[in-house]
Amino acid sequence: MKTYVRLLSLCALSLLFIGQGCVSFGSSSSNSSGPAGMFASSNKGESWQPVSTLPKSDGIKNMSGVSVYRIFDDPQDPSTMYWASRGHGLFFTHDNGITWQQPLSPSLTQGFIYGVAVHPKDKCTLYVTNGKLVYKSTDCTRTWSEVHRESSSDNVVSVLISPVAPYDVYLATTKGRFLVSKDTGVSWQTVFQFRYPIAEAFVDPFVKDRVYVATKEYGMYRSFDAGQTWVSANEDIADLSDALEFRRFIPYTGKEHYLYYVSTYGIHVSENAGDSWETLELIHPAGSAKIYGFDVNPQNKNEIYYTATINDRSTFYKSIDGGVSWITKELPSKQLPTALRVHPSIDNQLYLGFTIPPKE
Repeated sequence: MKTYVRLLSLCALSLLFIGQGCVSFGSSSSNSSGPAGMFASSNKGESWQPVSTLPKSDGIKNMSGVSVYRIFDDPQDPSTMYWASRGHGLFFTHDNGITWQQPLSPSLTQGFIYGVAVHPKDKCTLYVTNGKLVYKSTDCTRTWSEVHRESSSDNVVSVLISPVAPYDVYLATTKGRFLVSKDTGVSWQTVFQFRYPIAEAFVDPFVKDRVYVATKEYGMYRSFDAGQTWVSANEDIADLSDALEFRRFIPYTGKEHYLYYVSTYGIHVSENAGDSWETLELIHPAGSAKIYGFDVNPQNKNEIYYTATINDRSTFYKSIDGGVSWITKELPSKQLPTALRVHPSIDNQLYLGFTIPPKE
């Protein structure tokens, strides 16, 4: 134990003074645009520090070469996060990102991770998908079992758990299939087939059986009966240029019926679960930026944060007045800022994940 603590201390000093860990992880050395991995801010984005260390038996690994696809929350434990990576599997933290771990299953320590869902009442039960397979753990990531397999060219892009009993599990696929399991993943049925490719799916945090689907280029759809039937949620934005091209979506956990939909056009807010939308006035031209990272403070909806990439330059934006005005800040890396999270209980704390763009 003393040896491990000494190793951790030495590596922490290395990170502080030379900016790298004791053991490299990933491949950022040949990249001149800075690190990927995860960063944290304790002052609402004024400054950032890397939080990408993985203690292993052979040393502390620096994950600055690991790309972040998404950050997923544990609805019961705000200090727990799941880092879905692009190519290096799944990572998780129970200490607000100070250190990260990986599952013991080799299947989840490599490859692209698309989705993570944690049971709303049992934090040790979770589902993870790498596209082709869906895995389930009931013992806090110690062991995993396969509960679904895609044998066709389709991919599972989202796995969801209903926030209320009986806690049905949903899957959404790139080819537009929406599946449900009513027996915790033992069996599945396709309850709806969209005509359009699905980018992601989401459950409403307040309302039973209300789910949302974001298509890649045809806007948002919502269901009030657990996916059996769907209606468009594109009122007020369908006529805006590129407003149906999906970027990000948040069913806001701070207030019932509040939604945030980010399109290529810009940022849209609904106060009535998608019946109507208001488009925020941004300080860059509509449609000019690719907004990847986006989040809203669950304790204060006037605090809105996002990252915008225009050509090859990315900028951090924040508003403290609900989007009336915006403050811009420099980002800690020139990689793509793809994931943003506001800590739900630690004031001023933000997390930002970067992705190394694939070589053309």
